[in-house]
Amino acid sequence: MDVNPFSDFCNFDFEEQDTKKTEKVTSQKNQVLQNENLEYIPKHDYDGWFHTTTTSFSILLRSKGGPTQIKQSIEHLYFHRRFEESLRLSLEYIKFIEQCNNLSDKKEIKIYNPNRLNNPREMLEIASRCALQLKNVKLAVKCIDKLASDLEKVSNEPGHMRLRGMIYATGGRYADSIHYYIKYLQIRNNDYKIWKEMSHTFLYCYYHFANPKEDFTTDLMKITTQGIFQSTLITKLALICIKRAYELMLITPWATSVNYINSRFTHEKREIEYLSNYLEKVDDNFEESMSLLNNLEENETAKKMIAENGFDLEMIKWILVESKISVNGLYLMDQERLAKDL
Repeated sequence: MDVNPFSDFCNFDFEEQDTKKTEKVTSQKNQVLQNENLEYIPKHDYDGWFHTTTTSFSILLRSKGGPTQIKQSIEHLYFHRRFEESLRLSLEYIKFIEQCNNLSDKKEIKIYNPNRLNNPREMLEIASRCALQLKNVKLAVKCIDKLASDLEKVSNEPGHMRLRGMIYATGGRYADSIHYYIKYLQIRNNDYKIWKEMSHTFLYCYYHFANPKEDFTTDLMKITTQGIFQSTLITKLALICIKRAYELMLITPWATSVNYINSRFTHEKREIEYLSNYLEKVDDNFEESMSLLNNLEENETAKKMIAENGFDLEMIKWILVESKISVNGLYLMDQERLAKDL
């Protein structure tokens, strides 16, 4: 009987291989079942993420993944309203970057800043928000000033413009506030909230100059009940802005079938109507006021008052022109702009 010399090579034992595979799969399944009884511990709990860690701040910033860990911790603290801790960490982060930006030697940079951190933008924003929440207005303005200088040439982000407008208004820099609100509206011109905030800014301006010793961040609704406002150029501008806010709010889509959205809509509408009605009572003849404002170039008294309050004439002109554009036309313009962006 002839023996095939290649028989050993061709004699595959498929049954044995299948048995080994089955045993391996069974072993893996058993391992999974055993692990199901073990408690899962997320990384952010045992590695210090979002919580206190024994690793020093400077070492974390130099370690791989450390900057991300710190940023997430700061955001976590902010959203859980732990503003003091969030502010402290964000200021340390900013200080570290500013110190590293002063380094010129490449070897020093490699040692002290291996992650090449050079932009404190996010931390400046969150620090300013924390400071505002903690009523530390000076610090909030200081942070937003740094953010403004950092972003002036590189960002047209509406969120940053609104933040600057809000903080400058709180810090008493009303002209700067209106300036950035206008820049915001030049990008998103149908946002009623910004017109509402501009109205508030003008009223804070009036209240601050009329009562310099008082807290100019007082709730406007409380101020109006005291009846201290008188008809001036500033209150007229506040009325123009709040009327514009009301018009835009009514054409804004609201899902009022949802209870909490309907509640918000009702609250916003009531608040804007109240302020608008109050300012209309202060300004006896709104149409006459508008005609005076339309002739600003010839009205030396109005121009002087604008300058005294620190506002720019072109800024006021923009508000007057924009407030006359039909809201329906504005909505169509905005839709066309969005279509082009797409």
